[in-house]
Amino acid sequence: MKVDVTILGGGPVGSFLATILNDMGVSNVVIDRDLVPYQLPRAIVMDDEILRACYDHGMGEWLRKNTEPLQRGDFVGPDDEVVIGADIPLAGLQGVPPVVVHYQPELDAMLRTEAERRGSSVMWGHTVTTMKDFGDRVVTTLDNGDTIESRWFVGCDGASSWTRKYVGLQLEDLRFDQEWLVVDAELHEGAQVDLPVGVRQYCHNNRPFTFVQGVRRFRRWEFQVQEGEDATLLNTEAGLWKLLDGMISPTTARIVRSAVYRFHAVVAPVMQRENVFLAGDSAHQTPPFAGQGLNSGMRDAVNLAWKFSFIARGVSTEKILATYSTERVPHVRSTIAHAVDMGRLIDQLGGRVSHGVDIESGYGGTRPSPYIEEGIVLGDDPRVGHQFWFHPEVSRAVRQDGGSFALVTAEPMDIPSTASGFPIVNVVAPETLGESFAIVVRPDRYVAAVANTVDDVEAILATLLSYVR
Repeated sequence: MKVDVTILGGGPVGSFLATILNDMGVSNVVIDRDLVPYQLPRAIVMDDEILRACYDHGMGEWLRKNTEPLQRGDFVGPDDEVVIGADIPLAGLQGVPPVVVHYQPELDAMLRTEAERRGSSVMWGHTVTTMKDFGDRVVTTLDNGDTIESRWFVGCDGASSWTRKYVGLQLEDLRFDQEWLVVDAELHEGAQVDLPVGVRQYCHNNRPFTFVQGVRRFRRWEFQVQEGEDATLLNTEAGLWKLLDGMISPTTARIVRSAVYRFHAVVAPVMQRENVFLAGDSAHQTPPFAGQGLNSGMRDAVNLAWKFSFIARGVSTEKILATYSTERVPHVRSTIAHAVDMGRLIDQLGGRVSHGVDIESGYGGTRPSPYIEEGIVLGDDPRVGHQFWFHPEVSRAVRQDGGSFALVTAEPMDIPSTASGFPIVNVVAPETLGESFAIVVRPDRYVAAVANTVDDVEAILATLLSYVR
């Protein structure tokens, strides 16, 4: 078999990558040891950046029916008084809810189905035994002896990643390590319970815990295991109902699953070795307090997909792939750092230990969002490196021909002849520009540059061409 991309791991990141690669005309095969998706919930939230990407790739109808907006997030102190928090609007800058909750087994099944329906070759129930990068191609051998030849190989194979170990990439420890017990429950139909709306961090002195209002009747709790405690005793039917006492009981809910996790923070300082790439948990793992584990992995997928597409279509050389780690590592490092500070803030607000964490790191706080700090981003305008707000014409433009840049202007503008062959579409949307002459938006909807004059546009396009040719 010959394809453009071999993807190891058919979880949500691998299947999402395969799905959008198909939309961009990039052939791929997905390999996963499991015949069916994992049947228990893990990730629970999706942010508006990834939600918008899913909508733009035709998955909006399923998401509208199978997700619900998260309405609020807050931190409460030892006496359950709200210390910091905010109500979440029904629609944000991306024209969709800022955060939604989902039931991951359903999301995983949908993504697998979409990948296969849109043209991915799938190898469910198989593993990889060897993988050799020859420079101009990667040859992968499966457990049944079949071989796959591809231009690139992406390891979306989770925290214990075979890919990462096989090519010798390392994880850097970002110094957060705590043991927590995660409990998912489903309320009985018609059950009357007194639970918060949204997500709440209970910063209690004796045992901090998290509550998340899931989709439909699903609810989640995460309990911090205390020093000297035996987590296996907590994770028994008697132990679980004791922890949940006063919130739910066997008469109002059933326990769907419970598991003890070590919440830790790690990132691969390099997410690429030649033609082999890491994405998702194989490249980074975060405490769940910011809900960014799966979202970060899906950002990896979007970043890779349009760059693979540019090369496969002949509009870029392999040079563009050098920007993958450059862009993703600082972004995900900042994302994880925020989640770590949230975890430390929980202990701090509970009066357990002072980490010196600014309260603005909590939900509704003013801590700046991560952005693309370097790579295919130009200039010092504060919008550069951040997601461009939703506009339907921009959504159409960035999808055109398997991925294009958008040149957003107040009036129609011809693309300079010096950029002949470069995939860029003029979008007339004066209401999005502010005081600027033009904004250049990447295929992944990040602002690449802001121009104040026609000459600026020509200079920006010349620099963009230097990244791809």
